[in-house]
Amino acid sequence: MKESVEIEIKKSYATLVALKNNLPKNDNIQEKYVRIFNSEIERLTNLGFNDLKEFKVPESEIKPLLLGWNYITGGDKKYSQERYVDREFLLIKVDSVLGFFSVHSSKEEIGFKI
Repeated sequence: MKESVEIEIKKSYATLVALKNNLPKNDNIQEKYVRIFNSEIERLTNLGFNDLKEFKVPESEIKPLLLGWNYITGGDKKYSQERYVDREFLLIKVDSVLGFFSVHSSKEEIGFKI
């Protein structure tokens, strides 16, 4: 593997670890964090890790928050302009990619033992 590719992989890994460690503690995470994550997946995909595409946060998971509504009629819903993703969902995605690197670089046999 070329040194420049290894450096890009390390940068991406460092960014993903920093993202995980610095995510706000809120239940809903702003879209800007999703953009950081998805751009790192894109970088890794461009470096040849095509299998990581499935870890991208899909557009369908990024939604505005319901701020209020008329509970009597069920109408007049008001949504935030900013879009968010569920914190646990994003953490699962980040942990999955970080786990991929741990498994990918490991020489240990992986699987269930019978």
